[in-house]
Amino acid sequence: MLLQGLRQYLPGILGRVLLAFGIGLVTHEIAMPPIKAFIAGKVAGLGPVLVAYWDATGFGIAVTMILSAWTAARAQAAILSKLGS
Repeated sequence: MLLQGLRQYLPGILGRVLLAFGIGLVTHEIAMPPIKAFIAGKVAGLGPVLVAYWDATGFGIAVTMILSAWTAARAQAAILSKLGS
């Protein structure tokens, strides 16, 4: 019974894990560098004092995490919509 359950559910789980790793790799290597460069360009216009606060508070890391999660979610939705049709 255990082997039958593994045969039935493991390919779906393994496929989703591999899909998540692929989406994470693509968003990290391809999508995030241009987004980070765009934000860095906008932050540079704030002035040296505000840029120092931006770096000291860790707000830049928080923004990167949020944008990374949003980009991964958008990529997953796009890929899954293509796979579904």
